[in-house]
Amino acid sequence: PVVLFGTAAMPVVYWISRQLGLSRFTSLGVALLLAVSYQHIFFSQNARGYIGHVLFSVLASGLLLKALQTDRLRYWVMYAAAMLLNFASLIISAYVLAAHVLVAAVALALAYRAGKPLAPAFRRLAAVFTVVGFLAFHLYALILPSVYVRATVAYSDGAQQSGSGSGYFSIFSPDFAGELLRSLTVGIGLGEGPLAAIVILAALLVMAVGYVAMLRHQWALTLALTAPGLANAAFIVISGLTFSPRIFLTLLPLAIIAAVQGVHSLSTIVAGLMSGRMQRALPVAATALAVFLVAAVSLSSLRWYYSVPKQPYRATLEYLETQRQSEDIVIVVDLAEQGYRYYADRMGVRENEGYFVVQTVEELDSLVSAQTSHDRYLVTTLTRFLRSRKPELERRITRDWSILQTFPGSIGNGQITVWVESP
Repeated sequence: PVVLFGTAAMPVVYWISRQLGLSRFTSLGVALLLAVSYQHIFFSQNARGYIGHVLFSVLASGLLLKALQTDRLRYWVMYAAAMLLNFASLIISAYVLAAHVLVAAVALALAYRAGKPLAPAFRRLAAVFTVVGFLAFHLYALILPSVYVRATVAYSDGAQQSGSGSGYFSIFSPDFAGELLRSLTVGIGLGEGPLAAIVILAALLVMAVGYVAMLRHQWALTLALTAPGLANAAFIVISGLTFSPRIFLTLLPLAIIAAVQGVHSLSTIVAGLMSGRMQRALPVAATALAVFLVAAVSLSSLRWYYSVPKQPYRATLEYLETQRQSEDIVIVVDLAEQGYRYYADRMGVRENEGYFVVQTVEELDSLVSAQTSHDRYLVTTLTRFLRSRKPELERRITRDWSILQTFPGSIGNGQITVWVESP
C-alpha cells in the first residue's frame, strides 16, 4: 500500500498546488520534484505509515478548503474519510485535526466580521470534527495508555540520558541540527559541509518568498498545511520530549510548493523590470530551469540510494564469514542484534556459536575475558543511538577497538561497522 500511497501523493500535491494559485506548469514541476525526492521515495518503500500520513494530511487539507468554499455534502464526507484514513496511518494525525479546527475557527471569525451567517457552517464543522474525533478515539482507545507511557518514558530527555530511550533527538540539540542537514542534503548529493549549509540557506530564503505568496493567495490552505508541524513542534518543546525528524514529513510537499512558487515569484519581480517577450518568458523559463536542475541532481543522487541497502547486514555477514576462522567469534552490540540475528539465521550462522550478543560493558568484558585465545570481531550500527543509550559501552568500544571495515547504508546513521581489538 505504501507504494500506492506514494504514487497517489503526486496528483494530490498537483491538485493542492493548483488551489494555492500555481499554474498548471509550475504545479507539474512541484509534482515532478516530489516524485524524484529522496525522502518521498524512501518513505514510499517504508511500511510504517508515514507516506500515508503525508498523502491523507495533504488531501484532507485540500478537501477542507473545498468544503468551506462550496459547503457541498460530498466534500464534507470525503474530508471525514480522508481524516479517518489519516488516523489509521498514524496517531500523530491528531495534530492535523487540531490544525484544521484552528483554520475553521479563523474562517468563522472572518465570516463573522464580514457579517455572514455562521450557524450553518458552524453546525457542519462541529458535526464533522466530532465524528472524526469520535471515530479516531475509538480507533486508538485500547492502546492510548501504552501510547502515553511510550511518549512519556521512551521519548523523554531523561530516558535518553539514562539509556532507556531509543536515541531520539531533542529539538534544540546539535545532533538534531546535524541530522536535519544530512536528511536535507542526502537527496541532492551535497554532503554535510559549508556548501550544503549555503545552499539550504538560499533555498530557505526562496521558500520564504514563495510561502508569503501562498499565504496571500490562499491563507486557509497554507495554514492547514503548516499548522500541524508547528503544533507538533510546540508540543515537543513544551513537554520536553525527544522525537524523530520523520514526524515532520508532512512539511515536505509544502516546502517543495513554496520553493517552486518562490522561484516563480522572484523571477516575476525581475521580469517586471523588463519589457516585451522577456517579461512573459522569464518566469516560465526560470521556474523550468530551477525544476530541471533540482530534479536532475536528485535523480543523480538516487543512484547511490539504490546502490546500497538500508542496512547492509547481509554484506556484513558475508564479509565476516570469509574473514574469521572457525574458532574466532563475532560480538554483536546493542541495536545491531535484531538485524544481525535475522540474516544470520537465514545464512545458517547460529547465535552463541558463530556470534554473541552483548548489551552492556559487563557482558562485553565477560565475553572478551572468556575468549582469550581467538580473534574477535565486533559489530555496531546506529552509533548515535548507542552513544545516547549506552555511553559507557560506546566509550569502551572506541577506546579498546579499531575500525576494520564500514558498510554504508541508506538510512541515517545506519551504516554497519566491523571492529577489531586495538593492538
